[in-house]
Amino acid sequence: WNAGGIHTPIKRSKILWALHRKRVDMALLQETHLSTPEHLKLQTWWVGHVYENPSLGRKAGVAILIRKGLDLQVSTQYQDKQGRYILLRGHLGGDELVLGSIYAPNVVDQQFQRGLCRLLHSLEGLPMLLGGDFNAVMDPQEDRSGAGAGWGPGGKTLFTLCEAHNLLDVWRILHPGDRDYTRLSRAHGTFSRIDYLLVSPVLFSRIRSSVIGPIMISDHAWVDLVFDVRAPFPSSCLWRFLRDLFADTVFHGYLRQQWMEYCTHNAVHENDP
Repeated sequence: WNAGGIHTPIKRSKILWALHRKRVDMALLQETHLSTPEHLKLQTWWVGHVYENPSLGRKAGVAILIRKGLDLQVSTQYQDKQGRYILLRGHLGGDELVLGSIYAPNVVDQQFQRGLCRLLHSLEGLPMLLGGDFNAVMDPQEDRSGAGAGWGPGGKTLFTLCEAHNLLDVWRILHPGDRDYTRLSRAHGTFSRIDYLLVSPVLFSRIRSSVIGPIMISDHAWVDLVFDVRAPFPSSCLWRFLRDLFADTVFHGYLRQQWMEYCTHNAVHENDP
């Protein structure tokens, strides 16, 4: 949920009460606009742990709130220096996975993109559940109101990110063809769906539902996901070739050398049927 800044006690209380009424076990927040000491104020009656990446001034800032009693054991925490993302590696209900809250810039930022992609690449192979405001639409025809809206560089980057790391847009898969939006732009009088919950395919079987809520308190709607921690992971899933290797010149040389060796050793087939 992009909270749109919660440094005032009144708005912070409204956000926490709204999450509590929904009986949220885990909340991925963006644009908190809070420093580290201010983030600790979010650890209230129902919040057991606050994992945060502070904002620079009143800009950005992300956090992950964990309800008291949730069986989450965090082993490693990753974050950038701009308060744009925080990722947690740990065990939820006994299974290892990666959780993340992401707030992407509203302009193309190569440093942010490279940093996030390198981090996700280093965690390749672990199931991921990432949520955030990506400031981009995946499908300009279905995810934005108004005619003539283009994809834009942000949308291409988001699409490439999902393709490279095999991430699924949960809400869209569960609501094919539907139109719903997560942000209101009062300046342009338009709506768009720029807030996403992205998961690895191995986690999708555990998802029971995903809903876009009303736009309230903030100028963004929350996106929720009902996740069954107790459901077992599928025994197998499809293997996927890493897209990054297509652009890796070292890998190209290794593959070429291995192919030449194979051709040399198999030039003559002694047992040709």
